[in-house]
Amino acid sequence: MKKLEGHQADVIEGIMNDGETIFEIKGVRYEISTISEKDMRNTTVKEDVESDPELMEILMQAKRDIQSGNYYTSDEMREMIRRGDL
Repeated sequence: MKKLEGHQADVIEGIMNDGETIFEIKGVRYEISTISEKDMRNTTVKEDVESDPELMEILMQAKRDIQSGNYYTSDEMREMIRRGDL
């Protein structure tokens, strides 16, 4: 994240104060959007897993697959791709 100060911040604030969220520089359009602090906070893997049952199931299935030997190494996967098996 780049923190704007001084003239740069004044320009962006001016755009937003005019009620605009889209601006153009050298033919490229940009959109300004507000991001809440909650959206910016980094979560831990534990928090992500606890809050997402689907993610929890995917990880648990991967663990079961590893325990039962149902997996391929990276080298095995690359070889299968080279042979066209995947």
